Amino acid sequence: MERYSLNRAGRRVGSFGALVVYFAMILMGCGSKEAPISAAAQGLKKELLGDMSSLTKALAEPVAKQDWEAVTPVLQKSYEEMKTRGKFVPLRIAVLDRDAIVQDRFPPKKQEQLDFKNYEPAKAVFVDKKKTQAMLYLEGTKVFVFIAPLLKNDQVTGAVVMGFPEEELKKWKVSEKDFLSTDFNQ
Repeated sequence: MERYSLNRAGRRVGSFGALVVYFAMILMGCGSKEAPISAAAQGLKKELLGDMSSLTKALAEPVAKQDWEAVTPVLQKSYEEMKTRGKFVPLRIAVLDRDAIVQDRFPPKKQEQLDFKNYEPAKAVFVDKKKTQAMLYLEGTKVFVFIAPLLKNDQVTGAVVMGFPEEELKKWKVSEKDFLSTDFNQ
């Protein structure tokens, strides 16, 4: 009889111990979603988040109202401020409307109608309301983009896209892998 109770008690402790180990593994896995990134990538993340935060605040109202004329001076001022600081200057900043179509960009370029609605990272921004980044090819060169939603009353009214050529990442000593694995939502 004693032997039965010890086995039963051992099974309870074993099950409880397994449960504790299981939850510890889950918590350790959930505690840090972002893979370790280099110090250079951490600096880039900090700067880009600051610049993107300023842009999204300044653009939220005009984009919600679809006041595209009011967007241009915001883009120009932001771009010039980034250029003055001289550290992480995008090749171009673009603003997408609620249908993920480019409505404005700075520095200006020929007004081709770029449509991002079928582009996976843009879908994530518009559906999940989260910042994302990706690499795409533009005119045969790699361009790394950082995209953030523009929100008004918790609704996505558009998005801001910053594009950086591959040479800039190399200049900043940020690898393609580090840029693409950085979690800009933490």
